[in-house]
Amino acid sequence: MAKKFICNGMLGRLCKLLRICGIDTAYTNHGIAILLEARKENRIILTRNTRLRTKKKVFFVENSKPVRQLEHIISEYDLQDQIAPFSRCIECNRKLRSVEKNSIKDKIPFFTYKRFDKFAICPNCQRIYWKGSHYKNMTKNINHLLPNAK
Repeated sequence: MAKKFICNGMLGRLCKLLRICGIDTAYTNHGIAILLEARKENRIILTRNTRLRTKKKVFFVENSKPVRQLEHIISEYDLQDQIAPFSRCIECNRKLRSVEKNSIKDKIPFFTYKRFDKFAICPNCQRIYWKGSHYKNMTKNINHLLPNAK
């Protein structure tokens, strides 16, 4: 069964990196309510809050650098096989779905429409994704974690 996580307000960048890797990761900045959310959704809490350190299903993240935090979580929970880059919305965590180029023509810049052929959309927030410069920059952070990375 795939592991699911929830990051507290101190780990927003880690949350984004986990989502970039395709790992189901919720985010909350509602303090101690994270305990209820995690239990309800069967998620492991990722935090730097020392008050939560002793609670069940809590992983205390010691490193302050997001890429190092990501590496540690991937290693600690053996998530190598769960990595599916760019399969989740980095804003709302929903799984992305492929979308026909013509159906989003009016929702993206003209240059982007002409330059790229493959697009994905978040069914929840309607954010549109393509493999532009942001994609290349984000891949630098996770490339070494990918199986068969060159």
